[in-house]
Amino acid sequence: MNMERKIVLVVRKLTFAEAESADDIYWARTTVDERLQELIELRKMVFGDTPLRIKKIVSQRSMYQDED
Repeated sequence: MNMERKIVLVVRKLTFAEAESADDIYWARTTVDERLQELIELRKMVFGDTPLRIKKIVSQRSMYQDED
């Protein structure tokens, strides 16, 4: 059962410097709007769809009280 693949497998061996150079070239060719949209997508991946709210929590204790 030898099925032909729709997507050809490609493996390239690169140094880190070559990969960084290729990334720099790719991002230099994108528009400002495309870069901004990608940053928005990355933010969604890290922080989720809803922005996190910072809560201020204040606790009062005596300076003679042992810490927990």
